[in-house]
Formats: sequence, structure tokens, C-alpha cells
Amino acid sequence: MILTTYQKIIYGLVLVGIVIMITIPDVVIELVTELFHLIFELIFEVADVAFEGVETMLDHLVEHWFHTGLHETQVIVYYTIVSIVAYPLYRLARVLLRILFRYLMTIPVKYARYKTEWILLRQDVVFYWQKLPFLIKLKWVLIATSSLYLASFLFF
Repeated sequence: MILTTYQKIIYGLVLVGIVIMITIPDVVIELVTELFHLIFELIFEVADVAFEGVETMLDHLVEHWFHTGLHETQVIVYYTIVSIVAYPLYRLARVLLRILFRYLMTIPVKYARYKTEWILLRQDVVFYWQKLPFLIKLKWVLIATSSLYLASFLFF
């Protein structure tokens, strides 16, 4: 297989990236977390500026149309924004509740299937254990108890 120049460049960059991630993982992790922090901060700043712009526009419109004072304008704008935001949230809640209800209706079916599979698996394990010779059973018991004993030093 003959590689094109672009494939060689991509493979080279991937190899360099893997070497960098192996040699200096702390710098890579810090760079990625700072990048995500920057992206989220930028998104929230844009959303805040957009909200403030909409709020200011509504303030000016309400003051101009209704000739109200500062407090009355703020109350009207607040309830206008709440009513605009409440309808999509209501629709989203209805959709999420419908999805949750459908999921909850499938749980008894899944539980019955898992219970049947567990019973069959348990029967297979019991039959397998009963067919084992005594020395192999003894070996498994000793391995399990010694593993638990050593794990007790590690975790406690």
C-alpha cells in the first residue's frame, strides 16, 4: 500500500501527538481543560451579552409604548421574559416526561428477562460446580480466600 503525502502527514501528526501525550501528560491535560474552560466561558459571555441586549431592547420598547416608569418597566419586562422562556421549558418537560414514562414502562420487561438469564446462569454455575472434582474445588476455594486475604491488606 502506497501512502499519499497527506496520509503521511496525518500519520506523522498522530504519532507526534501520541508521543507528546505519553511524555508530558500533565501539560496536555492542563491544555485541554483550559481550552474547555475558555470555550464555556466564551459561550456564557455571548449568552449574557445577548440576554442583556434583549432585555435593554424590551426596556426601551415598553417605556416608549406604555410611557411607564423604571419599576413598572422592569416588572413588565421580567414577566415578558419569563413567559417567553416558560413555554419552551414546558414543552421540553412534557417531552422528557414522555420519554421517562416510556423508559419506566420497559423496566418490568427488562427485569423479567434479566431475572430469567440470571436463574439460568446460576443453574449452569451450580451444575458446573457440582461436576468438578474435589481437588479443583479445593484449589478454587484456596485461591479465592487467599485473594481476599491479600486484598484486605491492600484496601483496609
